[in-house]
Order: sequence, then structure tokens, then C-alpha cells
Amino acid sequence: MVEKLVKEIDNARVMSKNSDIRAKYEGTLAEAVRFIERNQICEVGLWQKFVEVFKKQEDFAGDIWYTSWRSEFWGKMMRGASMVLAYTKDEKMYKILEDSVRDMLSAQESSGRISGYPAERELERWDLWGRKYVMLGMMYFMEISRDEALNRELVTSMQKQADYIIERVGEGKRDIRNCSKHWEGLNSCSILEPMVRLYRLTGEKRYLDFAEYIISTGFIKSANLIELAYADEIAPYQYPVVKAYEMMSCFEGLLQYYYVTGIEKYKTAVLNFGRKIVENEISIIGCSGCTHELFDHTAVKQTQTDYDGIVQETCVTVTWMKLASALLELSGDPVYADCIEQSFYNSYIGAMNTQRVPVLDEKYDVVPQVLPFDSYSPLVADTRGRKTGGFNTFDDKTFYGCCACIGAAGAGVIPEIAVMHSSDGVIVNYYEKGTLSVKTPKNNELTLNINTSYPYDGRVEINVSVEKREHFAMALRIPAWCKKACVSCGDTAKSADAGYFKLEREWSSGDTVILDMQMPITRILPQDDALNADLFAGYMRGPLVLAADKRVTDPDAVLDVRCDSDGTVEGEQACCHEIPEAKICMKVELENGESIRLIDYASAGKTWTEESRCAAWLRRK
Repeated sequence: MVEKLVKEIDNARVMSKNSDIRAKYEGTLAEAVRFIERNQICEVGLWQKFVEVFKKQEDFAGDIWYTSWRSEFWGKMMRGASMVLAYTKDEKMYKILEDSVRDMLSAQESSGRISGYPAERELERWDLWGRKYVMLGMMYFMEISRDEALNRELVTSMQKQADYIIERVGEGKRDIRNCSKHWEGLNSCSILEPMVRLYRLTGEKRYLDFAEYIISTGFIKSANLIELAYADEIAPYQYPVVKAYEMMSCFEGLLQYYYVTGIEKYKTAVLNFGRKIVENEISIIGCSGCTHELFDHTAVKQTQTDYDGIVQETCVTVTWMKLASALLELSGDPVYADCIEQSFYNSYIGAMNTQRVPVLDEKYDVVPQVLPFDSYSPLVADTRGRKTGGFNTFDDKTFYGCCACIGAAGAGVIPEIAVMHSSDGVIVNYYEKGTLSVKTPKNNELTLNINTSYPYDGRVEINVSVEKREHFAMALRIPAWCKKACVSCGDTAKSADAGYFKLEREWSSGDTVILDMQMPITRILPQDDALNADLFAGYMRGPLVLAADKRVTDPDAVLDVRCDSDGTVEGEQACCHEIPEAKICMKVELENGESIRLIDYASAGKTWTEESRCAAWLRRK
């Protein structure tokens, strides 16, 4: 690895991620990772096709709008694939990524350009967005790379790429916000993140200067989004531009800038931005956007019934998970770990095309394909797979999409935050059966063997193995959904509230911690000012949203589930022969005495047809 010449601000992070991920899971995460390796990473021909975009430079094709952002595909998928391989360390998959990186290097022009656009049409539409992803893909690969010579080659390549842009864009040159006609240049300004990261890699001040130029623009033409976030007077859905994915990408870059400058204003702006998203924009399944792919006050609009457009984009889900993981590091606030879990088990796993459903839009002259990820997720009764987000075609009449490319990064987030470091010990955020290894504050080896059926059961047993006896704190995340939990260690048992429960003691091998979280079915009501608030209710068991799937329960019917005054629902495990892949099936009783079955949202709707029409919000009347 090229040595970083720039050190981050001391104590900038409340928590720190496990930089050397050593974990092995056996549950949902393991299934997701295997799915990604089989259906994405191992597709050598797909990687070659993505690089070919840069060799042919045909991304700008006149007025054919749907061929203008293929240049995002390679870097977006390389970033996620590298995150997954940081966890799996699979040799075969690593070789595929390394070969693709070398292939991409061969696409670089002598001028330094790596672009899917021809030179005469460069710096338009989604060109800088695609270049951003090329650099990010290279940077994330460097984090798992074992070839120092290749890493040096990548840094040289990225410097040439960045220098080419800096020579043409900036103060007194082309306004970066005019490098795209989309979203007032918000997508182009997201190149802030790799510019800051390149400064951290090289120490070359011109990259920091360019980052400062981008920040001075405020990301869009009509307002300064950084100042709006810092002022904390309005929410992102009230900004002049509200494209969710691109905006979060810009704030990811702003956080990187804070880490190298220590300017508290930008830390405050990022924290304010994240908190406003939590308060206003997260749906019951952990995504945002109920009007196209926009921040739109999702908390209010998620129960709307008069909008038939696309909702809940997978690119938004994954970008939110990534931003939330950064905010968790920065603030130490467990709300962000809760948000990641909510997104992962519901909108993210729900978007995985595990049933291998072919995609074919007849209005385009393309061949049917099976994409690994769906692009949009229904909340009220509807079907999955209604449209391919970021649909782009290739010369051989195949196609791909933005949400399919970003998918791997969602699984890659979880091992990074599963167990984290604090100043006085370790923090356990993620509970699934498996083994995690980290270093203690005194740099001793600590292994946590987790035995559990979570998220389908609330009992978690953690067996401790430590290299040497040592006194430190182990903090356990008690999820926000959990109203009653008990933590026991040795002869001591204590009740625990939502948040972090800290066990501070001298640890030795053989110690066992048992976390017992009651996991009843709970009714979730929309907030009071939500659209149709009196018509709908949602139901959760632990972190899992329960859904109606037409194959077992009609999602368009009135399904007023009987519950206690505190919202607790009596239910029992049931069989679901109609949907054998369902992870959980619960039998509950309606107010009219009828019994129905609900399944986990992530397993619902997987035929992508009316046959499996599904809903997370169920009608009460």
C-alpha cells in the first residue's frame, strides 16, 4: 500500500472500523456475499464490457439519454466488490478484480483521461460522475491489493486523471456545476470524495485546493447545500435540489474533507444532514424517496396511494448504509447502526434477485437478462421489478443498471461495522452466527464466537477468547426496536435499554455474554401527519418488516391486525409452503377473527409479477 502522507485529525472519530476485517458469518450476510460472488464478481465478461465503455468512448450518443452513464458501472461495482473481498479474502475473486483493474489502466489516454465520453463531448452530463467512480474503484481496490507496484501505478494513474480535470475545471475555468445539465451539477460535485482521498494518498496540495473549490460552490447553482445543512433550519427535502443518492455522495466527500482539515463547521454540517435524514427521510424498510429517487419527506409520503411512479431506489438504500456507517464512526450514535440494520434486512436483502427472475423491457431492443439486484421496492401494495434503475445498453444488446452495480457495497458495509473499536474497548453492532476477531486496546487478539439465530430469534450468545487477560469495555448494541433486553455475564444479569450497554471487566478466555432480547410482533403506525395515516399500519418482528404477499395473503385487502393497547401483536410461527424461501412466516389474527400469514418483507414479491404483489404497509380500513 502506498503510504498515506496526510494524517487525519486526531480523535476525529468516536469509533473506528475494523480496518483488518477478520470475520466469518453463517447467516444472512454469508448468503448475500455468496450471491454477490456468484452473480457479479465472477462475471469476467461483464467486467470486460464495463471497461470497453472507456475504450470505445461512446457514452455520449446524441439525444439517446439512456447511454450516458455507463461509465459509472465499473467503479461502482469495483468499490463494492473490493469491500466484499476485504471480508471474504477469496483468491479467485481477487484475481478477477486485479485483472479488471489492469484492464482499466490500459484504457487511459496519454493525456491522463479515462472517460466514457469522447474528448469533444467531455465534461457534460454524467462524465465527471463516471470519472469519480473510476478513481473510487481504484482506491477501494488498493485497500485489498497485495501488489505494491500496481498500487503505485494506480496512484500515478489517478493523479493524471485528476490533473486533467483540474486543468479544465475550477476557478476561472469551467464551473464544475456546468459540467452537467442534471441536478444543477450535484452529480459532478460528488467528485469531491476521490479528490480528498487522493490528497490523503499523495499529500499533493493541488488536490486539496480543488476540493476546497468544489466546497466553495455549495454543490449546486441555486443555493449552498453545505450552508443549508450547517444552519440546520430546513430538511434535505426542502433544498432546491433533492436528488438523494447524489446529495449523500457529496456529503460523503465533505466528511472526508473534514477528516483532513478538522474544520468543525463541516463536521457539524454532515452531522446535521445525517440527523435530518433520520428524522424525515427513512421509510419502514430503511430506504428513502417515495417520489422518484428524491428526498421528499419520506416519513410522510411512504403511505401515499396516488403515486404510481418508482419509489425506494436501491442506490439510495446502499448509499444511505454507507453514509450511516461513516456517521456511526463520526458520532458514536447507535441510531446509525440501527438504520444500517433496518436497511440491510429489509430494503437491501429484499432487492436481491434471488429467484433469478429475467428482466426484459420490450420498448428497448435488448435481450432478457437476470440482474442481481432490483432497483425499486414497493411500500403499499405493488409489484417488484417494475423498472431497471440506471438502465443502460451495450453493443451486444445486453444491458445493466446502476442499482445492480452498487449492490455489493451494501453487503460490504456490514463486516466493517459489525465490531468496532472505541477508546476503552470494543463495540458489537451486528449479531449473526459467526466468528469475529479484533484487537483489544492493548493489542491482544480478541475472538468473539457468536451463537444465535438472529434476526429470527432474539437470543445471542457471545463466547470470548482473548490472547491475554485484559481489562476493557465491551459495548453491546441494544436495537431501538427492543423494548426489553437482559444482558448476563457470569453470575450477573442486568436489564438493558436501547442504545449501548457497556460491560467493563477483566476479560479472559471462556467468558460468555448472553444478550436476550424479547422479540414480539409490534404494530408500527405512520407518524400523525403522514398521508393516509389512519389507513395503514406496519408490523415488525425484531428488525424484520412483515409483509403481505399475494401468494399467501392479499396485500390489497383490509388487514386490520388485532393488537394490545401497547401495539403488541399475538402471533405464532407458521408454515409457508407457497413461498418456501421465506425466512419467517407469522400467523396473526385480524380484528374480524380471521387469521392471516405474513412473511418477512425481504422474501416478498420475488416473482416480480402480480402473482407476488406485496406490501409493507397494510390497510387497516
